[in-house]
Amino acid sequence: MGALCSGEPAPKKITVYYWGPHPGTPFYGRGIGIYLTLNQAKFKYDTATPGDIPDGSAMAPPVVDIDGACMGQTPAILVALGEKFQLGGKTPEEKMRCLQALEDMNDVFGEHGKMAEDADRKKKWFTYLDKKMQGRKWLAGTSEPTVADFHGVFAFEWVQKKNIDFSEYPNMTKWWADIRAYPVVAEMYKTCVDGRKMIP
Repeated sequence: MGALCSGEPAPKKITVYYWGPHPGTPFYGRGIGIYLTLNQAKFKYDTATPGDIPDGSAMAPPVVDIDGACMGQTPAILVALGEKFQLGGKTPEEKMRCLQALEDMNDVFGEHGKMAEDADRKKKWFTYLDKKMQGRKWLAGTSEPTVADFHGVFAFEWVQKKNIDFSEYPNMTKWWADIRAYPVVAEMYKTCVDGRKMIP
């Protein structure tokens, strides 16, 4: 199990409610960062379908139940898991950078369709991201990936699906290669066989 915040008890049980990957829904989708975070923490979690989400807990999947407390919305879930497993930065400054990077990746997902149609919008975003990555390996400037990097896998899968070319931005190009090669991420990609995909 990953390192926990000082004094915080280890979770006893975590259940991820999401459409996939389950039979008939063979993709990781919005759960990518959640699964990667739990895998990186080496926490054995359960999975269930959205039909099993406890009533009144959250509007839409993914939903995560941590010892009976449920929450939805991927970025919020990742903040909570990052705190639980110290995968959201260790110092106050790292935590702030991680939160910003997590929101940046959420914005990239939200903007990817517009970037595909608007070269100026793509340039604006990738110039910003590339400058932030100067001298860094990971999005929050940490020594190892954080929940922001794991959510970035989800966001950049959509960037790739839209055939958005960002090869002229060397720092982001290197980050994309590095995060895909990172062991827990590479292992997820290896499971994409027999019709299973990262995103629908």
